[in-house]
Amino acid sequence: MNTRMKKLLIYGYGYTASHLVEFLDPKNYLIIGSSREEKKINSINKNIKFINDNLVSNYLLEDDITHILVSVPPNELGDIFIQNYKEIIIKNKNIEWIGYLSATNVYGDHMGKQVNELSETKPTTKKGINRLIAETQWLELISKYNMPIKIFRLAGIYGPNRNIKERITKNLVKNIYKEGQFFSRIHVRDIVNILNLSMCNLTKNNIYNVADDFPCNLNVIIEYLCKQNNLIIPKQIKFDDLNLDYKKESFFSENKRVDNSLVKTDLSIKLSFPTFKEGYKDL
Repeated sequence: MNTRMKKLLIYGYGYTASHLVEFLDPKNYLIIGSSREEKKINSINKNIKFINDNLVSNYLLEDDITHILVSVPPNELGDIFIQNYKEIIIKNKNIEWIGYLSATNVYGDHMGKQVNELSETKPTTKKGINRLIAETQWLELISKYNMPIKIFRLAGIYGPNRNIKERITKNLVKNIYKEGQFFSRIHVRDIVNILNLSMCNLTKNNIYNVADDFPCNLNVIIEYLCKQNNLIIPKQIKFDDLNLDYKKESFFSENKRVDNSLVKTDLSIKLSFPTFKEGYKDL
C-alpha cells in the first residue's frame, strides 16, 4: 500500500463527497473540491480546499493529482468531467485512482429479479440513460488508456439529514405502494468506507454495486419507522393512481434487487448497516 501523501480532487461536492471529506485523514490526503458556489469556495474547512470550477484544469495540469472522485450528475452527452478534461487526464501518469459515482438506475427494470454487475443495463428513465452513457465513456478510457477507474453503482443513499424518518416527521413523505416492488438502499457511511478502501487497495474489477443486504418495498420502511417512533403512518397511495408522467420517471418505474456480493468480497468489507433497521438506529 502506498503511504505517501495523496492529493484528491473531488469534482461535484455533494452529500456523499462531504461525508468522505470528513472521514479521510488529512494526514494522508490533501483534498481539493470544485464548486460554483461562492459560499463553499469561501468556507473554512480544515479538511478541504475549495476552488472555482474554472480552475480545475489548472490543478489537473500541475500533474500531482493522485486521486479523483467524480460525483457530478451527467447530462444528455454523458459525463461532464470527461467532456471538459479528458485530454488532460489521459496524459497524467500520476493518477492512481478515479472513482465515478453512478447509480443502480442503469439496470432499468428487471421485474424484481436480482441484478449484479454483469446483468443487462436497460435504463428507462432519463437519469438512468444519462448515467449509462457516462459509464460507457469511463469504460472507454479504461480500454483505450488503461486508466485506474472504478465505477460505483450506488443504490438509494440515506444518512444524517437525508432520510425517510425526517421526511415522515415533516409530512413530506409519500407512502406509495406498488405490489412486488423492491428498492435497494445504502447508508452514506458504508459508501464512504467502500470508497476509502477502494482508494487504498487496487482491485481487478472496475464496476461495483453499492447497496445494503436487504432490498424491500418502501412502505415496509415507512411503517417500521412509524411504529418505532410512535408516528402516524401516512395514508397509502397506490402507484396505479399516480399520473403517467410521475410514474414514467419515478423510482417505482423500475423494479430490481441489487446484489452487493462483489464489492464485499473484493474489498473484504462488512457493512456497518446491512439493513435499514441498523441504519435508522444511527439516525
